[in-house]
Amino acid sequence: MKTENHDNLIVAGIHLIELALSEDLGEGDPTSSSIFTEGEVTTAYIRAKKPGVIAGLPIAQEVFSRVDPNIIFTPLVDEGQPVITGEKVAQIKGRVMSLLSAERVALNFLQRMSGIATITAVYVDAVSCSDARILDTRKTCPGHRILDKYAVRMGGGTNHRMNLAEMALVKDNHIDSVGGIRQAVEKIRAFSANLPIEIEVRTLSELHEALSLEPPIDRILLDNMNCHTLRQAVAINNSRVILEASGNVGLENIGEIAAAGVDYISVGQITHSAEALDLSMKVDTQQTENVQKRKMIEHIRTNKRRLGKKAVILAHHYQRDEIVELGDFRGDSLELVRSAEKTDAEYIVFCGVRFMAETAAILARNGQRVLLPEQGAGCYLADTATEDDVRKAWSLLSEYFADIEKEITPITYVNSSATLKAFCGSHGGYVCTSANASRVLRKTLDEKPRAFFFPDQHLGRNTAADLGIMDSEILVWNCHYLPSPADIQKTRVILWPGACNVHKRFQPEHIDIIRKKLPDVKIIVHPECIRSVVQLADETGSTSAIIKRVNESPPGIRWAIGTETRLVKRLQRENPDKTIVSLAPVAPYCPTMSYTTLTSLGRVLEGLVEDHLHNEVKVDSEIATNARLALERMLSL
Repeated sequence: MKTENHDNLIVAGIHLIELALSEDLGEGDPTSSSIFTEGEVTTAYIRAKKPGVIAGLPIAQEVFSRVDPNIIFTPLVDEGQPVITGEKVAQIKGRVMSLLSAERVALNFLQRMSGIATITAVYVDAVSCSDARILDTRKTCPGHRILDKYAVRMGGGTNHRMNLAEMALVKDNHIDSVGGIRQAVEKIRAFSANLPIEIEVRTLSELHEALSLEPPIDRILLDNMNCHTLRQAVAINNSRVILEASGNVGLENIGEIAAAGVDYISVGQITHSAEALDLSMKVDTQQTENVQKRKMIEHIRTNKRRLGKKAVILAHHYQRDEIVELGDFRGDSLELVRSAEKTDAEYIVFCGVRFMAETAAILARNGQRVLLPEQGAGCYLADTATEDDVRKAWSLLSEYFADIEKEITPITYVNSSATLKAFCGSHGGYVCTSANASRVLRKTLDEKPRAFFFPDQHLGRNTAADLGIMDSEILVWNCHYLPSPADIQKTRVILWPGACNVHKRFQPEHIDIIRKKLPDVKIIVHPECIRSVVQLADETGSTSAIIKRVNESPPGIRWAIGTETRLVKRLQRENPDKTIVSLAPVAPYCPTMSYTTLTSLGRVLEGLVEDHLHNEVKVDSEIATNARLALERMLSL
């Protein structure tokens, strides 16, 4: 299995693997040796006992290989892929004695690295609605730094310096010892003229001193500043130098720190205090895993046949492959809803996330009922904007205008709750999709001076820019730092600060990397990506547009795609005459789209056969009526 920096990772891990095996095996494994015969072979599976992000499969594979080179280790998920409880992570085939002798060491590495990737992903998601990026520190397990920092990348984080030699980081002890920032920098530049320099500052006075240096330094670390001071520091800096925030950072305050406008936030916790992800290896002596899966699929198909036209299964493009294959319709959210409307189905089983099922319930014909196999399948983007928060913002905006209803049209992306769709419906607003956002925004700005677009700031900015609206006329609403009346008056488009935690993972440097690797590559990205990525890509399109463009492209073409990884991989399988890869080195998956499994889908269908409704999605009648107004306004364009 090859991953980013795979060879370097293995080289770095070999001495640790050898040390760990020597420590664990000692003079052998008498327990396994006494119970199993020398030639007895089996298959085992590594499973996740808790949800998390997987990192370290190449190291685990190397452990098994060093114990017994005849072991066949097959990863069942990608590095950096989120998994759910019970999900199979890897399959291992070989001698039982060898598998059991390598088990503990392999799991120790895999659990630690996956734990780091998991907590990193939590922090990365916590700042996805800002421009800030998560950095690790040198607070790593001694000897494990390369592995720890690799795991941070698998979780979506960014590595700070690997060691002291990579960058001069001038901290308080250095500054106090030589008498000031300027003196410290002069000594470093005299010692090594080309060494990158970062200065740690504790006050705004020190910030001014650091900014006065010529030539400018590379980065400034704002140490232990409160959020108000961080905001001041960002204003003083005015984008001159990269700013990093550090000190007393936790999940309870990282959102506000990111909203202050810093470029990076360094977090020691992701490496020094990461909880190991609970994984286990289970020997499958009867080799029943695949048999059980086949039986489950056949049971689902049998129940589908029994239900006939009474039920229809809708599968979103980002769902697991086995779910997509069982769907009657495959598509994007609204596309699937419209497909279900045209059927005679009494029951709509929506394999997607909650907002999609809600939309289906809102637009369903009389008598149609919608079921969601996994009730907990939400959407990160949809959850970034709650009805209460949007109403507070609307109320504050009302103070700027005599009649807000004549000034601003609310637009909500279809990736939002039913209550926000209803809010738009009751205020003369619209719903939009990524495919028709431009048409909707143009219509609203023809009708009124301003639009309030939520929840996705990046789709909103890309759409506004494509219509020729200048950056100075676009304002991102900041829940922590409210805009001034002057800022509001000159604004044509107000953006809610929401974002998709999948599409936010794609960065401009990924485009540079892929173009160097594949010079003739064509890059197409989803409009939920950040503006700088969209500007550098060759094309932009909705999920359906990306699929259509790739399917209709000529054989031999190379595509790098900036969207969810399951879809990208499926496109490669369905277009073997083309090269199709993810734009990001660590390809991002949508975690909540993983929630629907054969078990949960099978439970819903079995319930229907037995006249029991599991996980029916209902929308309050008043909310549904107002939400339908906003949807119908969109559909009428």
